[in-house]
Amino acid sequence: MAPKRRKGFGNHGKHKRKKINLMTIRQKNEIRQFGELHPINDRDNVKSYTKVKDVEEVHNSKDLETSDESEEETPIIKQLLAEIGVKEDEPESEKESSESDDSEAADSEDENDSDLLDETSVSESTSHKLKNNNKADDDRDIGEAEDNIQEANNDESEDQSDTHKEVPLNEELEGFDGEETEEHILKESDPFTQHFELERDISDLVENADMKWKKQEMKLPILGNSLMFYKDEEFLPEPDTQTDFKKYVKHKLVRAVASTNTELANVQLKPGASLSPLQHQLFCAMNCYQDLLYPKQTIKNTEEIRVLYCLHALNHVLKTRSRVIAHNVKVKSKKVDLNDDVDYRDQGLTRPKVLMLLPYRDRALKVVNMIIHLLSGTQQASVSNRKRFETEYSEMEKTYLSEKNYKPEDFRKIFEGNIDDNFRLGLSISKKSLRLYSPFYESDIILASPLGLRMIIGLEGDKERDFDFLSSIEVLIIEQADIFLMQNWDHFTHVFKHFHLQPRESHGVDFSRVRMWSVNGWSKFYRQTLIFSCVLLPELLNIFNKHCHNYAGKILVQRDDQVGTIRSSVSDSPQLFHRIQCDAPDGLSQRKAKFEYLKKKIIPYYTSAGMKQTLIYCNYYSFVMLRNYFRESEMDFLFMNEYDSEKSVRNARIHFRKRHPHFMLYTERLHFHYRFRLKGIHHIIWFDLPQYPDFYPELVNLMETNRQSCTTTALYTKYDAQKLVEIIGSKQAAHMLSSEKTVNMISMS
Repeated sequence: MAPKRRKGFGNHGKHKRKKINLMTIRQKNEIRQFGELHPINDRDNVKSYTKVKDVEEVHNSKDLETSDESEEETPIIKQLLAEIGVKEDEPESEKESSESDDSEAADSEDENDSDLLDETSVSESTSHKLKNNNKADDDRDIGEAEDNIQEANNDESEDQSDTHKEVPLNEELEGFDGEETEEHILKESDPFTQHFELERDISDLVENADMKWKKQEMKLPILGNSLMFYKDEEFLPEPDTQTDFKKYVKHKLVRAVASTNTELANVQLKPGASLSPLQHQLFCAMNCYQDLLYPKQTIKNTEEIRVLYCLHALNHVLKTRSRVIAHNVKVKSKKVDLNDDVDYRDQGLTRPKVLMLLPYRDRALKVVNMIIHLLSGTQQASVSNRKRFETEYSEMEKTYLSEKNYKPEDFRKIFEGNIDDNFRLGLSISKKSLRLYSPFYESDIILASPLGLRMIIGLEGDKERDFDFLSSIEVLIIEQADIFLMQNWDHFTHVFKHFHLQPRESHGVDFSRVRMWSVNGWSKFYRQTLIFSCVLLPELLNIFNKHCHNYAGKILVQRDDQVGTIRSSVSDSPQLFHRIQCDAPDGLSQRKAKFEYLKKKIIPYYTSAGMKQTLIYCNYYSFVMLRNYFRESEMDFLFMNEYDSEKSVRNARIHFRKRHPHFMLYTERLHFHYRFRLKGIHHIIWFDLPQYPDFYPELVNLMETNRQSCTTTALYTKYDAQKLVEIIGSKQAAHMLSSEKTVNMISMS
């Protein structure tokens, strides 16, 4: 009969399970997500792993002390094992059983988390780390304890040298494969290195903030006539319109560009080409890290442009990551002589490097899908929290309004999918994986709407507000910037006011790795801003002139000569254009000048009995001014704006058609979001020229010209020149702006 086993000898697995049960929910989540406890929750271990060299010396001394003892203790242990009838390899089996118990416990916890990539692998890594920690505590196997300490030290030293780049050492070593060697990543001819890492003396640009921008006209292939703005010609990159993008883009991204273009953007490529001609020329401008304002975005090239800026953002993030990994490997492999004063400065004050401002959730969904496709290449990239993301950002239920057949094509393209404009999303990118919903200070790319950021930034005086994550943005991408004017422009400008401010907290940054220009507060002079829009507006030019300070210069692509959308109107009624004298460019001064002109010249004429059912088209600020005036004057008028209920809008449309009031106030944002086909329009007054030139013929063609003579009257100032060009054409606008006559009539008959 075999002897009984001694109690307590096989309780090692129970000890582990007890340790797991004593953990808090936050600690369990950290183990499931990262495979180990956060250093702040395990300070004792972190303190013991300060230096690899000291730990190795300690264990070497321990080996010398215990070697003599082990020679004497080994026979006694064997005798005890023989007496109780346990074989020497039995502890290993017991360890394996404890491992299985731990893995089952971890697996049971992971069943509730459907967003993790691989629950089984996480549970196995969790049990493995707990096993190694218990071995180190019990000194059962000094060799394995040394390996465990070495791994912990590697993780900590990486956190110290690269606080924002949480990349395991094994991934660092994988980063240097045959295609992406260190020489390729760190070559000095790369525009990334030229722009961000060369030491440049830009103190003159910083100190002389009022220095005027020099302007140079040029013509770029495909892009057309453009203007180059710069302050110091010394910092201008060499112009190159024939750049081979394969030289400056990571190889894994190059392999996936062509398939992303054809599958997600429906771009027709030439045989053997990866980029379209438009994409190639835009890449030449982006790759130089100059600011760019491209006002030629259309519903046909939107996806084409989106693929390119996703490629540029990913390339920038992966280059930054490769540079940090290269420096980490150099430090850890002790290639640097300790006597040499070498600084590896490759980071900012916070981790986020790229910010994409998008108007709707649907755009964020498309951007993430393109990033996943570009990261996949020949091998599918692993994405965490993807189900949650697709649920929250997928298409909303179709409304009755969106199913109307008369909606124009541009309306359907703008409002397809989920059109919620309150969102923000952090993306953490590694070589083979993408983590969605990562905290901002652990993210490489942030996708957000202006409203979503405004909710976190808050206002001055708010108790809970945060904008430190905007301190080190290196690439800012703004898609469909014109739509932000149809939402709330104040949110957009509020975000720009909080770029590159001094962080209120350190957020664990290692200042020895922060670039000097970031420490000096010069980040705004290194940031690249890419603005894409379908129209060129004064508000966008104001952002481009006042908030884009790139020392490498900036490029403004000019719109082509226009024939004018007025040619699309089928009405033969006279169309009058009144030029209003105004010397101040701000919107308030222009509104006041137009309002005074309207009261004296326009309203007396349109209040006659034969001028009923007049539609006044204006923006919301002008709407408030006109509504108050009509109420005080007790005129017969109706109004519709974007803040009215559906019932109020419906009643206003019915009364305008049947009751025949004199005036109807109609806001531009309401028309943008609904594109109503209003009935009963006899006359139109354009108090503000439309932001989108297609709106002009669209409303003019709704006038009921078959019943009586109709008229159209538009008010404009010299600051509305670009809008006027889009409506009546370049030549006619130039003539009207320079003419001595303040009233001009255009007839399409």
